[in-house]
Amino acid sequence: MKLLIQIIAIICLGVFLAFIVREDPGSATFSINSYVVETSFVVFVVISIAAIFAAHLVIRLLGSVLFAPSRLRKWQNRRRDRVANTALTRGLLAQAEGKWRQSEKALLTYAKKTESAVNYLAAAKSAQAQGANTRMIQYLDMAQATDPNASTAIRITQAELLMDSGQYDRAGAALERIRTEDPKNLRAILLMTKLYKTTNNWNKLSEILYDIKRNRVLQYQEYNELEKKVYSELLHAACADGNMRKVKNTWSVLPPYLQKDAELIAIFAQQLLDENEQDEAESILRTAIKTHWDDSLVHLYGLIYSDNPYGELSAAEKWYKQHQDNPTLLLTLGRLSSRSELWGKARSYLETSVENGGGAEAYHALAQVLEHIDEPELAAATYRKGLEIASGKGLPELAALTAKKQARQAALAKKEAERNAAIEAEEIKKLEAAGETKEESVAAA
Repeated sequence: MKLLIQIIAIICLGVFLAFIVREDPGSATFSINSYVVETSFVVFVVISIAAIFAAHLVIRLLGSVLFAPSRLRKWQNRRRDRVANTALTRGLLAQAEGKWRQSEKALLTYAKKTESAVNYLAAAKSAQAQGANTRMIQYLDMAQATDPNASTAIRITQAELLMDSGQYDRAGAALERIRTEDPKNLRAILLMTKLYKTTNNWNKLSEILYDIKRNRVLQYQEYNELEKKVYSELLHAACADGNMRKVKNTWSVLPPYLQKDAELIAIFAQQLLDENEQDEAESILRTAIKTHWDDSLVHLYGLIYSDNPYGELSAAEKWYKQHQDNPTLLLTLGRLSSRSELWGKARSYLETSVENGGGAEAYHALAQVLEHIDEPELAAATYRKGLEIASGKGLPELAALTAKKQARQAALAKKEAERNAAIEAEEIKKLEAAGETKEESVAAA
């Protein structure tokens, strides 16, 4: 396009000059020392243009000769880069196909001739997939030497590969270094989250919760689930240690919304009950149940052994108005009534709980109440029924044999009754034929 424009411009210039010199060709005179050169203006213009073109060609020729080595080196570099990129592409494609050995070979072919650490990082992944951890570390070191500015990317890749190979301690150390150098690195934070979840390191995970939330590493729902899981595990661990101060400290650092979570409240309240801190457990459970009804919390409320069972029973009976058929609440009311020595109430609540599917626990509590009010036979039957429910189906083959035995005994009893009836009928007929009644025969005998 550029050449075409130049040609058109030259043609236009020639036409313009032709119009000018047609009337008056003009003249050009040059004087050098004693020599005088005179020519027409047209010839002068043609010679000048030819001279300019000749000079341009000479300069380009000289430039080509002088810059030939540099151009050759650039051409070689471009060719090398094309070949290296082709090898990198083939290596990555082989890696995607799971051809680890072929991938590693292709990636290393031109790795030394490039200034990029990508080849070595990809080769390290292929080596790790083959279980060659020594080669993997070697390639990572070579990547660091090739491009020192890519240390963060190299450490992240190293951490990923170490995690995949189960070397969690070394992976954690690499990620901690990244966090020190670049606290806002999202990839590093995400890998740390994955690592600490895998190793159940809830203390470490709790330390990076703020970074996860601030940098929006996880979606809102995912973060809330993770946060609840972390504090739930920490609370379980504190309870397992049996250190009540540690349990309360862990509870105090929970976010406010988690202190209202029924599952976490149940864990904390259960530990308070185990440590005989009945009043504090009662206060926490009553407040939680008022705010958000939960059967597990209601069940725990029935396990409180405080000095004021009447107050607890009064509070629970207020809930009864809205949850009359709730078997868990009925079980709790029965237990609180029995502790208040209100045996009639206790029996009524527990029988209703049993009728509404209270399960083995309700049967057991009812049996205890019946035993206490001197109804041992009914208590024993209730204990047996609760045991049957608690044990599930029991032994179905034994139940079948028992049923068969009972059916056989019933059939034998029926046949015996029919035989006796037939004998008696025969005797009556004989007596009637002899003109006597059965009563007379018996009297005579």
